[in-house]
Amino acid sequence: MPLQETIVRIYNGNQRGAASAFKRDAKYMAKKGYYPVSQSYQPGSWGCFAFLVALALCFILIGIFVFIYMLIVKPGGTLSVTYEYRAGTTFEEEKLCPQCAEKVKKAAKICRYCTHQFEE
Repeated sequence: MPLQETIVRIYNGNQRGAASAFKRDAKYMAKKGYYPVSQSYQPGSWGCFAFLVALALCFILIGIFVFIYMLIVKPGGTLSVTYEYRAGTTFEEEKLCPQCAEKVKKAAKICRYCTHQFEE
């Protein structure tokens, strides 16, 4: 039994950076038995205070550059991913069918894909 059934992870940055961090972390979480069930990306935004500072700086002409910077450069957003624990399925040992190259259970006597009969 895991410590938690559901885990929510948050990845910050632009969408591409947050997605790559999620992909790296998803492999690690899958080894622990947690699989992503939902994700949502919320783009970043400048706060009201930043616009007020830029407006105040307009009186000394620096504010125009601050406004241009704020329009061009977008702040990083947040990617929220919900992981859910799934009980580990026990994988039986498998063997490869020599005729169709599909994986079948080790105890199989006939391949379910191509009906090849295995010798015992």
